[in-house]
Amino acid sequence: MAEPHNQSPGEAGGQLKAGAMGVRSIVFMVVATAAPLTAMASAFPLAVGLGNGVGAPGTYVAVALVLALFAVGYAAMSRHVTNAGAFFAYVTVGLGRRLGMAAGLVAVLAYNVLVLYVVGLVGYFANNIFTTEFGIGIPWQVFSFGMLAVALTVGILGVEINARVLGVLLILETGLLLLLDIATLVVKGPGAYPLSSLSPTEIFSGAVGIGFMFVFISFIGFEATAIFGEEAEDPRRTVPRATKLAITFIGVVYLLSSWSLIAASGGTEAPAAAAADPGNFVFNAAHGVLGAWSVHVMSWLLLTSLIAVLFALHGMATRYLMAFGREGVLPRRLGRTHRRFQTPHVAACVQAAVVAVAVAGYSLAGADPYLDLGNQTAGLGALGVIALMGVTSVAVIGFFLRRPDRHWWTHCVAPALAATGLFCGCYLIVANYPLLSGSESVIVNSMPWLLVIVAIIGFVVGSVRPLRTNLDIFGTGPVAESPAPDPARADR
Repeated sequence: MAEPHNQSPGEAGGQLKAGAMGVRSIVFMVVATAAPLTAMASAFPLAVGLGNGVGAPGTYVAVALVLALFAVGYAAMSRHVTNAGAFFAYVTVGLGRRLGMAAGLVAVLAYNVLVLYVVGLVGYFANNIFTTEFGIGIPWQVFSFGMLAVALTVGILGVEINARVLGVLLILETGLLLLLDIATLVVKGPGAYPLSSLSPTEIFSGAVGIGFMFVFISFIGFEATAIFGEEAEDPRRTVPRATKLAITFIGVVYLLSSWSLIAASGGTEAPAAAAADPGNFVFNAAHGVLGAWSVHVMSWLLLTSLIAVLFALHGMATRYLMAFGREGVLPRRLGRTHRRFQTPHVAACVQAAVVAVAVAGYSLAGADPYLDLGNQTAGLGALGVIALMGVTSVAVIGFFLRRPDRHWWTHCVAPALAATGLFCGCYLIVANYPLLSGSESVIVNSMPWLLVIVAIIGFVVGSVRPLRTNLDIFGTGPVAESPAPDPARADR
């Protein structure tokens, strides 16, 4: 295992604030990134209207099971390795530094692209809401740049503040969804919920690939529990617990809310309603069971949900930049932390600046923040994260195969099943990418190749330079006690 990079005494150092986050804080962070209300308002109508219809709620169950299998190996790995560049660290110790570096750089691209995507959505929806509610036409750029600045400020002040803000926003949006679920049950009755939504026949009917694609995208974010491991209280226990709680919470909320939306929209008539007006599908359902007031409240909570996603994704992208600054692949200044707040302030500023420049470029080109900026970045980021989860599942197997304490289910079978399901998800996204991007442009629909190019660059970088970061922060933990892996393999 490589030695840690030593900081000079005068530097702020590259250490994040240990013990800053408990299980609840991490769960808030990652569930806010998954953004239940945003997922229900954006991805779910498309899964229903263009995908497998009333089988969409059952699809959430199927995908949640795949991700639960992923969480088994992911949580097991987090007990041995903690690093702000989670995918980079896990793939490195499981499959070697070449593939680890490739995975890490793909993660840097994917999470930064997702920040860009959400910044565009925040501007678009804020502009619409202020125009509709107040009759004030404020340019979308004002909201995009303004909320990016707020995300940067909150990120520098510390994850504790970030987690508190995200916790409040998450409770509000989840509360409204649960109120919608209860109102649907009361107003429509149990008979409005089609049991066929959970049947394999309906789940695998229609354009099943499109349905599964949008459902997979809805879960993006929960995998980030390990990114905050260095800032967690007792990370060997906190990160595994947070991972399992997050996927359980998200899965239950998605199942109840998606099934209720189907019931509120007429059951078997829901696919036609979603296809006719996907943008207002959720709002129409809320209006029908809660009344007109809910549409106004939901509009504002959709905006705060997107702001929560922006805060969380900014923190995740920042920590990957920091991890590669410490590693020396990117400028080392990125690896420094704030003297007072112990946050990656340099990486945060750089991340925000890069996104701001990209947004400015789209703006000067006259692009639409939703149809152009949003659609051209969402699929690329989601595909990158899902592919990384699949590779990480393989890395879990590789890591534990070299250890005497491996368990056949936790360290082998569950990760193998997860990898199979996740790579199927990648195939579905690539096969339906033009639909996801909303573009007929060959250039836009070739963007997944960027992930391949970045991965190749990472592989080459990993081949020519030694690993500098100590990936085992638990000096006397299980990794240190187990027999050392073959040095030749470790350097691969």
